[in-house]
Amino acid sequence: MELFGAFIALILCFIVFFIVVAVIRYAIDSSKTSKRLEDLIKEVHYLRTEIKKQNNNKQGDNKYIIDEKV
Repeated sequence: MELFGAFIALILCFIVFFIVVAVIRYAIDSSKTSKRLEDLIKEVHYLRTEIKKQNNNKQGDNKYIIDEKV
């Protein structure tokens, strides 16, 4: 009987633990700070791709200028 009670207590502890984890994850996901962080990450990614495009265009132009001078 004691083993059965311990097993039930263990199951209840796991259930409570998963409920607490779910509440904390929901709070973090719905916070304004995490949404702003996601927006900043997207903006930084966009800016990096734009900088790479500009650098590739400049390098392409520089090759022709060097060839013309030679």
